[in-house]
Amino acid sequence: MFSIKTKLSIGISILITLLFSIAAYLLITEKRNELAHDIYVNAQNYSELTSKRVTNLYETLLKEYSFVLFNREITDVFRKDTDVSSIVLYTYGGEILYDSNVERDRQYSGSARTVSDAQLLKRIRSQLPNVSTSKSRVVYLKKNAAGVLNPVNEFESPILDVGATEKSLTQEAASERVISLVYPLDGKYAVEYSVTYNNLDDRVSRTTQRIILLTVFGILVGLGAVVVYSGQLTKPILDLTSNAEKLGAGDLKVRVTVTTHDEIGRLGDTFNKMAADLEVSTKAMIEREKLGRELDLAAKIQRQIIPKEMPKIDGLEISTALIPAEEVGGDCYDFIPVNDDTTVMYLSDVTGHGVPSSLVVSIANALMYSYAGQGTIKDLLVHVNTVLKKKTSQNMFMTLLMLQYQTQKNGTPKISMVSAGHPDMLHYSARTGEVTGEKGGGIALGMVPDIGKLLTEREVIVEKGDILVMYSDGIPEAGSESGAMFGDAAFKESLKKAATLPTCDAIRDAIVAEVKAFMGLSKQLDDITLVVLRQNS
Repeated sequence: MFSIKTKLSIGISILITLLFSIAAYLLITEKRNELAHDIYVNAQNYSELTSKRVTNLYETLLKEYSFVLFNREITDVFRKDTDVSSIVLYTYGGEILYDSNVERDRQYSGSARTVSDAQLLKRIRSQLPNVSTSKSRVVYLKKNAAGVLNPVNEFESPILDVGATEKSLTQEAASERVISLVYPLDGKYAVEYSVTYNNLDDRVSRTTQRIILLTVFGILVGLGAVVVYSGQLTKPILDLTSNAEKLGAGDLKVRVTVTTHDEIGRLGDTFNKMAADLEVSTKAMIEREKLGRELDLAAKIQRQIIPKEMPKIDGLEISTALIPAEEVGGDCYDFIPVNDDTTVMYLSDVTGHGVPSSLVVSIANALMYSYAGQGTIKDLLVHVNTVLKKKTSQNMFMTLLMLQYQTQKNGTPKISMVSAGHPDMLHYSARTGEVTGEKGGGIALGMVPDIGKLLTEREVIVEKGDILVMYSDGIPEAGSESGAMFGDAAFKESLKKAATLPTCDAIRDAIVAEVKAFMGLSKQLDDITLVVLRQNS
């Protein structure tokens, strides 16, 4: 029969072995993820800092056949990040100008090299930095308002249905590693950086060996201590175990009473600090999760407001776009059927961004449906304004442009328009080929209690082929990298150039593409919203 001391020795030996093993596993995993995170972040920063230098070296040296000088400079570039294994320079069209894997000792002099991989060519031609991963995914990166790179698709829309995006590239990089980064420059060049994890694997291997040695050493020391002090250790260990169980059960306020200054005392101090830190971090995590759920819910509600399908109106072609500046925004558009012949459509812009603006959007949209068909569209906005003024804060306003499209008995359209302080609607005339602004005027909803005398309803005359464009100020106020604004004149010219395209969707895409090209890599500060209407009969 084993004595208590022997049982205690065996039990504590097993416990120590288990604890050390778990701690070793967690530490190695954390170290691997931390190093993988550093590799990705360093490679991303490295690509951002060196891509311009690589293109300059090509234009000033390699393009002039100064390979020796170029090779010396590019070697210096490689020294700045040992986790980058190769650099390839492409043109926007997909021609390979330099490949460090091939041109180690001499400059390439053969026939022109082009990219045959369609996915790589798409990455090269993108306006956004992008990465490919070991799971054959391509993630495009776009900076948000806080300067953090968020994953988007190739059309710059947030990726909502992919759970492992930025997280998989950093915190879980051990299972999904970055293979390469492509950094586009000015629509002319793109630099591809291949990433290697050899250094990481070596460091993790060395760390694993050290941890194993430390674990073995710790176990041996623990066994010796158990043999000598088993009787003295029994009570505090039992106390520590009991409190650990309480902590595991969710009692984050549990603490142990430390009466010694030896290893057990330090273990007790560590336990108390861990419990205190865990209590703080758990509260913070709950708050973050709560905020995240609220933002997700707000974004979901806002997406439900935006029509998923365009209404079918004889003779009228419709196309829309909404690119939010943040997770949730203040722009909205909708189409409200009044009867078989009449549809009310509007585009609105609430001051600011985020959840408060999205709430105002939701309230206003519900009111639009409630009052639609009760009198004129001017009456509709007067009623909506009365409620918004009472139910929203004093600094929340909504500019809005509303149209009522009615198909008359003779088949011709009758369009009525009311503006509540919104930017003028653009009108392209197919007969003259000119773009004019349909003046609206008015005052934003929510500013004063009664706006009946401040709104004007008027008729808009359209002919076959005419195009009407409702938009938010995120388009003319879009800023370039130099700080210039896109402006009304450029917007009108963009519509004029796109007006002859065969479909309304093509017109919309051409306008959005021109605005994005003007912005370049500058941050989007406001929502970009567009409703394009073309009269085809």
